[in-house]
Amino acid sequence: MKRTQVAALAMAALVVIAGKEFYRTATAADLRWILAPTAHVASWLGFGHFTFDASLGYVDRDLGFAIAPPCAGLHFALAAFVALVIGWLGAMGSWRATLKHLAAAAALAYLATFVINTVRILIAIRMHRMDLVDREELHRLEGIVIYLGGLCALYALARRHHAVARS
Repeated sequence: MKRTQVAALAMAALVVIAGKEFYRTATAADLRWILAPTAHVASWLGFGHFTFDASLGYVDRDLGFAIAPPCAGLHFALAAFVALVIGWLGAMGSWRATLKHLAAAAALAYLATFVINTVRILIAIRMHRMDLVDREELHRLEGIVIYLGGLCALYALARRHHAVARS
Protein backbone atom coordinates (compact mmCIF):
# COMPACT_ATOMS: atom_id res chain seq x y z
CA MET A 1 0.00 0.00 0.00
CA LYS A 2 1.33 3.43 -0.94
CA ARG A 3 1.81 6.27 1.52
CA THR A 4 -0.89 8.26 -0.21
CA GLN A 5 -3.39 5.44 0.26
CA VAL A 6 -2.51 5.08 3.94
CA ALA A 7 -2.89 8.85 4.31
CA ALA A 8 -6.30 8.71 2.60
CA LEU A 9 -7.49 6.00 4.99
CA ALA A 10 -6.14 7.96 7.96
CA MET A 11 -7.93 11.07 6.73
CA ALA A 12 -11.17 9.12 6.33
CA ALA A 13 -10.81 7.81 9.89
CA LEU A 14 -10.20 11.34 11.22
CA VAL A 15 -13.24 12.66 9.36
CA VAL A 16 -15.40 9.91 10.87
CA ILE A 17 -14.09 10.54 14.39
CA ALA A 18 -14.56 14.31 14.11
CA GLY A 19 -17.98 13.91 12.48
CA LYS A 20 -19.24 11.53 15.15
CA GLU A 21 -17.92 13.80 17.91
CA PHE A 22 -19.66 16.80 16.33
CA TYR A 23 -22.93 14.88 15.83
CA ARG A 24 -22.96 13.64 19.44
CA THR A 25 -23.79 17.12 20.75
CA ALA A 26 -25.15 18.81 17.62
CA THR A 27 -28.37 20.77 17.89
CA ALA A 28 -30.94 21.32 15.19
CA ALA A 29 -29.34 24.71 14.52
CA ASP A 30 -25.91 23.06 14.15
CA LEU A 31 -27.36 20.62 11.61
CA ARG A 32 -29.41 23.11 9.63
CA TRP A 33 -26.95 22.78 6.71
CA ILE A 34 -27.97 19.14 6.27
CA LEU A 35 -31.59 19.24 7.52
CA ALA A 36 -32.75 22.30 5.54
CA PRO A 37 -32.37 20.94 1.98
CA THR A 38 -34.45 17.84 2.80
CA ALA A 39 -37.13 19.89 4.57
CA HIS A 40 -37.34 22.34 1.67
CA VAL A 41 -37.68 19.56 -0.91
CA ALA A 42 -40.31 17.77 1.21
CA SER A 43 -42.30 21.01 1.44
CA TRP A 44 -41.81 21.82 -2.24
CA LEU A 45 -43.05 18.35 -3.27
CA GLY A 46 -46.15 18.70 -1.10
CA PHE A 47 -45.18 16.24 1.63
CA GLY A 48 -45.89 18.87 4.28
CA HIS A 49 -45.11 22.44 5.22
CA PHE A 50 -41.94 22.39 7.29
CA THR A 51 -40.71 25.35 9.29
CA PHE A 52 -37.56 25.58 11.36
CA ASP A 53 -37.79 25.20 15.12
CA ALA A 54 -34.41 25.68 16.82
CA SER A 55 -35.19 23.09 19.49
CA LEU A 56 -36.69 20.37 17.24
CA GLY A 57 -35.51 20.83 13.66
CA TYR A 58 -37.91 21.23 10.75
CA VAL A 59 -41.47 20.65 11.90
CA ASP A 60 -44.88 20.30 10.30
CA ARG A 61 -47.16 20.69 13.31
CA ASP A 62 -50.33 19.86 11.36
CA LEU A 63 -48.79 16.59 10.22
CA GLY A 64 -47.17 15.90 13.59
CA PHE A 65 -43.83 15.15 11.95
CA ALA A 66 -40.36 16.56 12.58
CA ILE A 67 -37.18 16.28 10.56
CA ALA A 68 -34.99 16.33 13.65
CA PRO A 69 -31.25 15.92 14.34
CA PRO A 70 -31.49 12.09 14.46
CA CYS A 71 -32.95 12.31 10.92
CA ALA A 72 -30.03 14.34 9.56
CA GLY A 73 -28.30 11.39 7.92
CA LEU A 74 -24.89 12.42 9.22
CA HIS A 75 -23.91 8.83 9.99
CA PHE A 76 -24.81 7.96 6.40
CA ALA A 77 -22.71 10.90 5.16
CA LEU A 78 -19.70 9.64 7.11
CA ALA A 79 -20.20 6.08 5.88
CA ALA A 80 -20.65 7.36 2.32
CA PHE A 81 -17.38 9.29 2.56
CA VAL A 82 -15.56 6.16 3.74
CA ALA A 83 -17.18 3.99 1.04
CA LEU A 84 -16.05 6.43 -1.65
CA VAL A 85 -12.51 6.72 -0.25
CA ILE A 86 -12.17 2.94 -0.12
CA GLY A 87 -13.69 2.60 -3.58
CA TRP A 88 -11.23 5.12 -5.02
CA LEU A 89 -8.22 3.97 -3.02
CA GLY A 90 -6.56 2.39 -6.06
CA ALA A 91 -6.64 5.75 -7.86
CA MET A 92 -4.80 7.52 -5.03
CA GLY A 93 -1.29 6.93 -6.29
CA SER A 94 -0.07 10.52 -5.96
CA TRP A 95 -0.67 13.28 -3.44
CA ARG A 96 -2.52 15.34 -6.02
CA ALA A 97 -4.80 12.44 -6.97
CA THR A 98 -5.38 11.66 -3.29
CA LEU A 99 -6.40 15.23 -2.46
CA LYS A 100 -8.61 15.38 -5.55
CA HIS A 101 -10.36 12.13 -4.63
CA LEU A 102 -10.78 13.11 -0.96
CA ALA A 103 -12.42 16.40 -1.98
CA ALA A 104 -14.63 14.60 -4.50
CA ALA A 105 -15.58 12.01 -1.87
CA ALA A 106 -16.61 14.75 0.55
CA ALA A 107 -18.71 16.56 -2.06
CA LEU A 108 -20.31 13.39 -3.40
CA ALA A 109 -21.00 12.09 0.13
CA TYR A 110 -22.88 15.32 0.92
CA LEU A 111 -24.85 15.16 -2.33
CA ALA A 112 -25.64 11.46 -1.86
CA THR A 113 -26.71 12.11 1.73
CA PHE A 114 -29.09 14.80 0.56
CA VAL A 115 -30.63 12.55 -2.11
CA ILE A 116 -30.79 9.33 -0.10
CA ASN A 117 -31.95 11.03 3.08
CA THR A 118 -34.62 12.98 1.23
CA VAL A 119 -35.99 9.76 -0.26
CA ARG A 120 -35.92 8.18 3.20
CA ILE A 121 -37.74 11.12 4.80
CA LEU A 122 -40.37 11.28 2.03
CA ILE A 123 -41.11 7.58 2.51
CA ALA A 124 -41.22 8.11 6.28
CA ILE A 125 -43.75 10.93 5.84
CA ARG A 126 -45.93 8.68 3.67
CA MET A 127 -45.71 5.91 6.27
CA HIS A 128 -46.53 8.43 9.02
CA ARG A 129 -49.76 9.31 7.21
CA MET A 130 -50.80 5.65 7.05
CA ASP A 131 -52.50 3.82 9.86
CA LEU A 132 -49.63 1.46 10.62
CA VAL A 133 -49.27 -0.67 13.72
CA ASP A 134 -45.57 -0.12 14.48
CA ARG A 135 -44.47 3.05 12.67
CA GLU A 136 -41.22 3.45 14.61
CA GLU A 137 -39.98 -0.05 13.80
CA LEU A 138 -40.95 0.34 10.13
CA HIS A 139 -39.21 3.72 10.02
CA ARG A 140 -36.04 2.16 11.47
CA LEU A 141 -36.14 -0.74 8.98
CA GLU A 142 -36.85 1.63 6.10
CA GLY A 143 -33.77 3.66 7.05
CA ILE A 144 -31.59 0.56 7.18
CA VAL A 145 -32.73 -0.64 3.75
CA ILE A 146 -32.41 2.75 2.06
CA TYR A 147 -29.08 3.65 3.65
CA LEU A 148 -27.56 0.24 2.93
CA GLY A 149 -28.74 0.41 -0.67
CA GLY A 150 -27.31 3.90 -1.00
CA LEU A 151 -23.95 2.88 0.42
CA CYS A 152 -23.73 -0.16 -1.87
CA ALA A 153 -24.59 2.03 -4.87
CA LEU A 154 -21.96 4.63 -3.91
CA TYR A 155 -19.25 2.01 -3.46
CA ALA A 156 -20.16 0.41 -6.80
CA LEU A 157 -20.08 3.84 -8.45
CA ALA A 158 -16.65 4.56 -6.97
CA ARG A 159 -15.27 1.21 -8.11
CA ARG A 160 -16.74 1.66 -11.59
CA HIS A 161 -15.27 5.15 -11.84
CA HIS A 162 -11.88 3.81 -10.77
CA ALA A 163 -12.05 0.98 -13.34
CA VAL A 164 -13.03 3.38 -16.13
CA ALA A 165 -10.31 5.86 -15.14
CA ARG A 166 -7.67 3.11 -15.28
CA SER A 167 -8.64 1.97 -18.78
